[in-house]
Amino acid sequence: MRAERPPVPTQELLREIEIEAVRGQPPPVVGGIAYDSRRVKTGDLFVALRGLRTDGARFIPDAVARGAVGVVVRTGVRADAPFVVEVEDPRAALADLSAAFYGHPSRRLRVVGVTGTDGKTTTCHLVGSLLRAAGHRTAILTTVYASLDADEGPNPFGHTTPEAPELQAWLAAAVRGGHTHAVVEVSSHALAQHRVRGVEFDAAVFTNLTPEHLDFHGSFEAYRAAKASLFAALGHGVKGAPKFGVINTDDPSSEYFRRACRVPVIDYGLGWCNAAVWGRVLELKADRTRFEVYLPDGSHYELVTRLPGRFNVYNWLAAIGAVYGLGLDLKFLPDVVPEVGPVAGRLTEVELGQPFRVVVDFAHTPAALETVLTALREQGPNRVGVVVGHAGGRDPNNRPRLAEVAGRHADFVVVTMDDPYDEDPAEIAAVMASALEALGRRRGQDFEVILDRREAIGRALAWAAPGDLVLIAGRGHEQYIPLGGRQMPFEDAAVVRELLLAAGYAAG
Repeated sequence: MRAERPPVPTQELLREIEIEAVRGQPPPVVGGIAYDSRRVKTGDLFVALRGLRTDGARFIPDAVARGAVGVVVRTGVRADAPFVVEVEDPRAALADLSAAFYGHPSRRLRVVGVTGTDGKTTTCHLVGSLLRAAGHRTAILTTVYASLDADEGPNPFGHTTPEAPELQAWLAAAVRGGHTHAVVEVSSHALAQHRVRGVEFDAAVFTNLTPEHLDFHGSFEAYRAAKASLFAALGHGVKGAPKFGVINTDDPSSEYFRRACRVPVIDYGLGWCNAAVWGRVLELKADRTRFEVYLPDGSHYELVTRLPGRFNVYNWLAAIGAVYGLGLDLKFLPDVVPEVGPVAGRLTEVELGQPFRVVVDFAHTPAALETVLTALREQGPNRVGVVVGHAGGRDPNNRPRLAEVAGRHADFVVVTMDDPYDEDPAEIAAVMASALEALGRRRGQDFEVILDRREAIGRALAWAAPGDLVLIAGRGHEQYIPLGGRQMPFEDAAVVRELLLAAGYAAG
């Protein structure tokens, strides 16, 4: 997303960052902020970031050749450019410069950030849906989709939470469009890399926490600290409206997040508890869930949602807590909640008249897979089969854990390729197969290894008998499989439909 604003005076931008040294003559204005040399336009200021695989300083000559009027580098880096700014942390500078360039758009919005391991996308979707139902023009940015009113489409940024220039440009577009609220899914990578540093959040929502992305963060403690930094930042800003955190009190890490939060907390949980927002599950069915919610003002509502599973009640409680904190009158909940549908790829049912159920879900962590399989078991299928793999470049410790969860909760498991990137999918599958065998599952009877994902899905469908359920796990809404530098078109739900049609089924 490119700037839709005139160039900004250079000195106005430089006032926003802590500068170690300056070399050369600053240009009068800057036309844009860039961190990828391939996307530099004439007049841009290029910020050289140190990545996991390469150093952006290597691309300074390319950025200058493409028209960059200056570069921002970390202290001590030599750079041949007309204008050079040295800073201690280029990533922090990128965030501050981007926010300033786009006029600090988050200061003109009420912004809700949602973080945690699982449930972030759905919770953002629910918060945004409630705000819109209350009449607030609300921008929503999730892993799955980005939405500015009717302008909704797949997340175009390549990350759950984009880099600071794209994020600030998107928020600025929301302001220009007359939006009053924004809901942003915030990843641990984004927090660790300062992508949201220039965003002033009004509320932060914590869903849950289990080990994930430890290959990036190095430890669970570092991962947890990154997530909690969203709550610690609520104490800063210039907006006058009160800020607050929304925390799942049933999660073991809830007290850690509560201590990190410098502003009031609205906690939520299930069952009879002391949470400000608490709920009770009344009925769990395949096509609906009925639950009660009790609020701090003494009101309570019995609600029906199309989103199945106990974990989606948690998502609803988090969303209700967030909009309650924002001051909404929640008398509309009984009318609105039944109308809100699921996010694509989250417990998506594929129905073409077959005598067994097929569900596609994004569950790709051990905790998420266990939550989904438990929810599906509660719906009473005869047997459960699951197609599962693990992505390349993610925490390898999750591979045996995913297999163990599948082996404990499913009657039949097909281990297959997920998103291998540059890893060998056969090696990933071998680790998962070994874990299943260690669990006592028998290859060829209780589980199979089929690397071709289409063939694996077909095998699971062929296994299913009337009354059974097949879960296609791990990829959800994704439309491509990244394999060795290639993007292979592949959408699980579409493949399931094709295979069911080929088997002679058709929607009635």
